[in-house]
Amino acid sequence: MTAAILLSQQTFALGSLWADYVKTVVMLIGVCLLAVGALKVLASRMRGNANAAQGGIRVLATQALEPRKTLYVVRSGSTTMLIATSGDAVHFMTQLDQADFPEEETNSLRMPENKPIFRKVTQLVRDRYANQ
Repeated sequence: MTAAILLSQQTFALGSLWADYVKTVVMLIGVCLLAVGALKVLASRMRGNANAAQGGIRVLATQALEPRKTLYVVRSGSTTMLIATSGDAVHFMTQLDQADFPEEETNSLRMPENKPIFRKVTQLVRDRYANQ
């Protein structure tokens, strides 16, 4: 009699373990789906508006200097300028020559390479202020 009671208790315990296992797997899948959704939302916000090139303002290159300080080469119409941003301010640095930045075909799926442009911008700014 006691063996039957022990056997029934073990069966219920195993059933409870399987239920706990299934609950844990379902919760893990839910957390993973939530994380994937959050990453997709963040990625779309980080990427910015893909149709910005159709408007009058385009960011040609960016360079992070510190965690909250960034340089941008921005083209607005026929004007190309260097803009610096900090945590709470945007500063106009200098206007750049249009000829130094030829029109490039950009693929919206591929991020443009920024390093050669900033090397050119740094050299232009250095040359401009060295002559003064």
